[in-house]
Amino acid sequence: MRLVGGIVALAALGAAASGGGGYLLARGAQAVLAQHPGQVTATALAPTGFPLALGVSAQGLTLADPREGVSWQIPAAQLSAPLWAPLDWQITAQLPQKLTLGGRPFTLSAQETGARIGLGLGTDLPLRRAEITLAAPRLSQEGTSVTALAATRIRGTAEETETGRYALNGEISALALPPGLAEKLAPGVAQPDVIESVTLTAQAGFDRPFALATGAEPRLETLDLQTLALDWGGHALTATGALTIDAQGFPEGRITVATRDWAAWLRIAHAAGLVSRDELPLLTSLGTYLAAQSPEGRVEVPLAFAAGLMSLGPVPLGPAPHLAAQRQ
Repeated sequence: MRLVGGIVALAALGAAASGGGGYLLARGAQAVLAQHPGQVTATALAPTGFPLALGVSAQGLTLADPREGVSWQIPAAQLSAPLWAPLDWQITAQLPQKLTLGGRPFTLSAQETGARIGLGLGTDLPLRRAEITLAAPRLSQEGTSVTALAATRIRGTAEETETGRYALNGEISALALPPGLAEKLAPGVAQPDVIESVTLTAQAGFDRPFALATGAEPRLETLDLQTLALDWGGHALTATGALTIDAQGFPEGRITVATRDWAAWLRIAHAAGLVSRDELPLLTSLGTYLAAQSPEGRVEVPLAFAAGLMSLGPVPLGPAPHLAAQRQ
């Protein structure tokens, strides 16, 4: 989504400061904002950190994707880089922050936030790596006392391994869902409203690298899922495999789903409407057979994507998720 381009463009505001002085800062910042019209705005910009560091502070910062109705309002943010590493930027942002998702206003709070962006050499300022950490984040809808989402910790990193290809790592600890959502998603299964952990290790390939000085947004073409692990209600599930994403946004390929808790996950999938009553006996028998072949009782089943459809083992599941093709 185009909001990603706005987030990445924040680093260019700091890069403008390295030109020296308020005059070049203003010109550089204005050029960055002009490259992302309606996506990145600020009520005030000022250079900071000199002479020991390069930096810029922004007041009233807004990141937005008008086409998708998403906005992110940050009261104040600061980007800084040491003089000896002018392309390695640290970002600090004031809390709480306001988000609009699907037309609904939310407030984001946390005990601590941190982000880093590393740029590469080149006139297009390619993105080499990025990192974000949130300690005890909490997302609540304005006007209500209900927490939409919360977690003990969220951390994500991306590092370019070759042109247009990035190593992704992510973890979420103690992800708290809105009260009662688990029961709505899977009625009668009695899953808790807290997902113990979600971890991700993957490689993502794009048609071009992320870069600050280019207007076109990269399009996801491949996803090598090395590990996606989910632990919910004491039931563990992992997924590995490789997908390609076509120009229309449909995945092609196969993901291997593995678990020692096949019966439990099958109950969840059935309660959530992902598996019909007619399909349940076949998948139950399949899991029982595969578990018997494994010394650990482990079940591995392919989740296949082809021609816009998906299937779990021999059972068709219907249309595959459509990953909207990024706009050029």
